[in-house]
Amino acid sequence: MIDHWVEIVAFALLIIGFVLALVSHSAVISYFVVFFCGAIAGRIWFFTTADTKATWALIIIGFMIGFVLGTFYGDRWIVMICYAGGLFVGYWLHKEGYIKSVHY
Repeated sequence: MIDHWVEIVAFALLIIGFVLALVSHSAVISYFVVFFCGAIAGRIWFFTTADTKATWALIIIGFMIGFVLGTFYGDRWIVMICYAGGLFVGYWLHKEGYIKSVHY
């Protein structure tokens, strides 16, 4: 089980994304929520090292698939675009230094 932690976390985030999409009863709310989740994913992507990029890509894509599957209010393509846009914005803000984090 410890060897397959990536698949377990990706599946758990798939379920969380699905439930999160179900409880947002508006297309606009879904778009905002998925954008901010994408921004968090961009932050994670910024702090990953080159040898763990594939691991985190699977986890990030797992959440997006779950959210897209649970979206009943709004267009699924717009949800994917908002998630990718949030990921890009979150990554860019960290890369340019607009958002700084303290590492312990």
